[in-house]
Amino acid sequence: MSGAISAFLDLAGWGGADIRPLAGDASARRYARLHKAGQSAILMAAPPEDRPAFDAFLAVALRLRDAGLSAPDILSARPGDGLMLLEDLGDRSFAGTGLPPAAWDAAIDVLIHLAEGGHDWRATRMTPAAMAEMTQIALPKSESAASALQVMEALFTRHFTRPLVPCLRDFHAENLLWLSERTGLARVGLLDFQDAVMAPPGYDLISLTHDARRDMGADRQAALSARYAGGLGLDAAAFSVECALLTFQRNLRILGVFRRLARERGKPAYLTHLPRVFTHVETALTHPALRDLARGMAPLMPGLAP
Repeated sequence: MSGAISAFLDLAGWGGADIRPLAGDASARRYARLHKAGQSAILMAAPPEDRPAFDAFLAVALRLRDAGLSAPDILSARPGDGLMLLEDLGDRSFAGTGLPPAAWDAAIDVLIHLAEGGHDWRATRMTPAAMAEMTQIALPKSESAASALQVMEALFTRHFTRPLVPCLRDFHAENLLWLSERTGLARVGLLDFQDAVMAPPGYDLISLTHDARRDMGADRQAALSARYAGGLGLDAAAFSVECALLTFQRNLRILGVFRRLARERGKPAYLTHLPRVFTHVETALTHPALRDLARGMAPLMPGLAP
């Protein structure tokens, strides 16, 4: 343990705590669970180059808590050293088994709550042009790719006409915790939200229902989508097109991100998820409204396949 961490924990009243490392995420941040005098907390240590994400985590956590949601309380923070001490929300993630149906419904209700009350968030806006550009990480530099991007942006422009809503971007099972002792929306613990943006309604829904790391049954996907659309009063037919486009956009980008994590950061485990992610892309392109996009993507698909 570094001297900076020791000094930070001493000042925060956690000096001498038992420290147990936790699995990290795709970033360079490191996490540990602290135990002391029957209490626990989470230590996050970020490298200097991660300062923007560190500051964003602090800001978004406050916004979420102000909205009555269960982002971790910030117990102490030293931005200059990249150190943060967080409330420990436990480890009963949605990636586990035995969760009641109410847990999944509550997760959707969190998204509805954010969409209804978060139009004033000052965050990066995922415009149609930005969303198309984000997929370039997965595509070769070629005339076929350039043509597909044009079709993609045109479809995004045509269909994503609703006001943008807060989007946590990594709203999937591993980043959601079931806090059964709490009530209402607070029963869903939220993690890894520093990349929050303003996006078309449904982006975080697709992150949950079309998870890159695990399968969700079609019945549950349909039920959660219907709950979200019904809660926001969205037209079902129009929303189905938007969901297909969001599934395509998000998972196409993930194909590129996971390959880069394996290639540049030595994390080959991400490659094991590529077949599922590629299937999400293929399935999305079967939607009748995406016919032109499917045609434009056809020459690129063999190179994208796992």
